[in-house]
Amino acid sequence: MAFILSNLLSGVSPDLMILFEIGIMIVLGGIIAFIFKVLKQPRIPAYVIAGIILGPLALGIVQSSNVIMAMSQIGVAFLLFFTGLELDLRSLKRDGKISSIIGIIEMLAIGIITFVVLLFLAFKFNNLELIYIVLIVAFSSTMVVIKMIADKDELNTLHGRLIIGILIVQDIIAIIALTVLTTQLSFNTILYSLIKAALFIVIGFLLTKISKPVFRISARSNELMLIISLVFLFLFSMIAYSLGLSLVIGAFFAGVALANSDFKLDIKGRVHPLRDFFGAILFVSLGVQLIWIPKQYWLLFIALIVLIIVIKPLILIFSTRLLGYSNRTSFFIGNSLGQSSEFSLVLLTQALILSHISKDLFSVLVFVTILTMSITGYFIHYEEQLFKLFSHIFKKTLSKMPTKKEELSYGKEMKKKIVLFGCHRMGGQILREFGKLKDDILVVDFNPEIIRPLIHKKVPCIYGDYANPEIMERVIKMRPEMIISTIPNIDDNLELIQKLKESGSKAIIIVAAEHIHEALELYKKGADYVALPRVMSGIHMIELVSDLKKDRREVKKREMELLNKIHYYLYKK
Repeated sequence: MAFILSNLLSGVSPDLMILFEIGIMIVLGGIIAFIFKVLKQPRIPAYVIAGIILGPLALGIVQSSNVIMAMSQIGVAFLLFFTGLELDLRSLKRDGKISSIIGIIEMLAIGIITFVVLLFLAFKFNNLELIYIVLIVAFSSTMVVIKMIADKDELNTLHGRLIIGILIVQDIIAIIALTVLTTQLSFNTILYSLIKAALFIVIGFLLTKISKPVFRISARSNELMLIISLVFLFLFSMIAYSLGLSLVIGAFFAGVALANSDFKLDIKGRVHPLRDFFGAILFVSLGVQLIWIPKQYWLLFIALIVLIIVIKPLILIFSTRLLGYSNRTSFFIGNSLGQSSEFSLVLLTQALILSHISKDLFSVLVFVTILTMSITGYFIHYEEQLFKLFSHIFKKTLSKMPTKKEELSYGKEMKKKIVLFGCHRMGGQILREFGKLKDDILVVDFNPEIIRPLIHKKVPCIYGDYANPEIMERVIKMRPEMIISTIPNIDDNLELIQKLKESGSKAIIIVAAEHIHEALELYKKGADYVALPRVMSGIHMIELVSDLKKDRREVKKREMELLNKIHYYLYKK
């Protein structure tokens, strides 16, 4: 392969060499990314591996030229632009106090521990290198973690919201660190940079004021919408640069300025392909710049891995538990944030350009970042199993701490006819139908924003889910006549059915599913009735439209089929 590629490039004129090198980077990066997609792995490591193959560590075909470095800088700008767009300051306002406390405790604690470990291992780094190492260990990946918890539909859970808040706090600190570290490190220059940053924010605020009418007019044309989005990105970047700040700082604040725009989703949709293209070049170019980790740094590499995937989660678990959250919530937060961040790659790219760190240290830190980002997906995917594995340790060490932050419940624990898991959409409709019988119903939901209104309405409810052993124990003791799960996740519902059968519960089990084959499996495992909202809506759409034209009451009748089934089980069977 190296021979073929070398011969291919040898016949290329110098003017076209950059084009061919970028083409090779995209082709190999795309092939490896496709393989990673089939294997259900994150894409960023795929691009870095492509860079390693093409760089001096393997084939040595692609050189880290000025043009490629410039394009990778554009990739950084797009990455931070999207990070700014995703910055939901309302989430920080809602859970900001607790998230800020947890995030700051984690960063201070892991920073001190990292510093002590480096001293103990007798690594001789200058102060600037120590700062970069501490930041790489302290930050967690917004991009990877939010995607993983979104895939698991846990963004609105208590731990999901706290995780988002912690990540926002880290992103803000990362931007401050990037602003400071890209200037000359002295008190006067740092103070001067902060003043210029404040001036830049004021200018950005004024530009934001004119964005709404501009985007409203631009929305009439797909082409113009894309161009105006890029205008804001590069305009903010150029203003930041003219004030002596980093280009990527400007890109980040361009995203923040548009984060609350009515056209946010449209902007993201237009710019997303460009972010993916330049982002791929960025991460491939990172791989191209890597060299083998020298033997004297292997101990550092192992120590940093342990600090990130073991010590940092333990700090987060303990600090969250100390603030009054349960073992389970605390574990999920710590487990989800045990990796380094894409911001680390941005910082390291800037550090190498500015010669703040050596090439050897750069390689160590990039390898650490990529490895921890790659394995964190497994930790999040199997978080329930990991919690069960370590739950006995938490009970022995953390059981005496109060859980005042999760005391979300209403109603006396007595016999209930119906236990409803999940009170959103279908669950909410069921609850409204049986509103007059609310004393016979217990709602169990993992979203505190659903539980709090129920408490206000004095509907019996508990914050939690079936996977919490304490919740299931309380539910089984109530000896309900019917248990309804409106969560259309087959694995969750299969586990719920299994737990009920193992407990000897005689309750009628009603669950939801997304596909017919899932419904058949649920019936096989013991479900008494399976609701198929998606499938039914697809199969009967034309019939429902016809019925709507003839008689609106017929559509209402179909909507009430599941409720009638519940009535039948409860009061007629």
